Amino acid sequence: MNKILFSLFLASLWSSSYAAIDAELPLEVRIDLLREQLAEQLKNDNNQGIVDLIPQFRALGLAIPDNLYFLEGRALFRLGRALEAQDRLVYYLQNTGREGTYYEEAAELLLAVKEQAQIQAKVREEEERRRREELERRAEKARMLRIREAQRNLYALGFRQSVESGILTKPTREALAIYQIRRDLPVSGDVTDETLNLLKSEVPDNHTCDTLAGYSREPSQSGIPLDDIAATAAIPACNEALRNYPEVIRFQVQYARALVAGGRIEDAKNGIDAAIDKEYPEAEMLMGLMHQRGHLDPRGRGDSGAAMTWFRQAAEKSYAPAQQAIGQMYLAGTSPEGRSYDQAFEWFSKAAELGFAPAQTSLGQAYVAGRGVARDYTTALEWFNVAAQNEYAPAEYEIGQMYERGRGVKRDRNMARVWYRRASDRGHPAAASRLVSLGG
Repeated sequence: MNKILFSLFLASLWSSSYAAIDAELPLEVRIDLLREQLAEQLKNDNNQGIVDLIPQFRALGLAIPDNLYFLEGRALFRLGRALEAQDRLVYYLQNTGREGTYYEEAAELLLAVKEQAQIQAKVREEEERRRREELERRAEKARMLRIREAQRNLYALGFRQSVESGILTKPTREALAIYQIRRDLPVSGDVTDETLNLLKSEVPDNHTCDTLAGYSREPSQSGIPLDDIAATAAIPACNEALRNYPEVIRFQVQYARALVAGGRIEDAKNGIDAAIDKEYPEAEMLMGLMHQRGHLDPRGRGDSGAAMTWFRQAAEKSYAPAQQAIGQMYLAGTSPEGRSYDQAFEWFSKAAELGFAPAQTSLGQAYVAGRGVARDYTTALEWFNVAAQNEYAPAEYEIGQMYERGRGVKRDRNMARVWYRRASDRGHPAAASRLVSLGG
């Protein structure tokens, strides 16, 4: 086979099945294939092809000719990749000196590429700096999430000083150290993998008890009202949760809530003693409700003074439901000081700013009625819409009222029906009634 036919043979191998048979070919044949391909790329002045091909020579694990570094550098220069071109040209000149085949062209190219290479080096340094900063941000975010998760679980297990912040505060370190001592873990006061995994195993994210008797664990959650708790189902579910997770505070409180709904007041009071001792606002809120409803009075009389005391203790810990409860007492005139629209508005505002939908709705109602603040339908509608974002049915109902009556918006019965339907679908009886009245 003459040289031309052999070249055609090699080219056909390259173009058709080279990748598949490459490992089976003798080394010298693979080298010839690459040489033929490189010659073809040089002939066609295909700079990208040259840049893609030369690394395959290196992959053979053999020392490659110095000239390839020049050819690669020139191709990179023509492609605008000055920084990489500079590296190849410097390597070529260092290895060959003035005796190199392409010495003069390489020297000229090196001078021509210098300024562009400096610019690209600065760009690369900036990109690297940004990459490092992004990695650091991601690492810090991941650490904060771990700390928040640990704090949330520690709080659930009775460490009220472990406020969920994502910052490894001194109280959090102390809580971690105590927990690690109690669980025979290495004591570090830090969120180790072993500590976090054990915490997660001891505090379930969800349980049937949460579904049946859950309270507001976050401002965006309104919780299940005491009167809506199905005690016959909630009591055994929460009892089971407590048996399996006896140290989880929320199950203690939710079990007590279920007991209150079932009329077992003394058992409920005893059930939250531990949480009360640790000054958990959720337990203080329940104690206030029991006083307010007269559950703790032999004659069934409500004690507004005791209720307000407990609500204030919880409210001082930024517990939005307690702040809302205080506002409602001032609005209804059942507080020890009597009715005060100004005080009601102030407490609704505190809870609303925390993101508590019931308080946001109450604040909107205050603006509609002009109680404690100048009447302002536009602002009222804004607060109703904020609360409705958390799928809070009373807020959706109020928006329907605004559209039906043309308050803060142009009167629109169709939009009123839309909002009434949303609230009705969530079980709001007044919304269902208005929907029927509007032919919805």
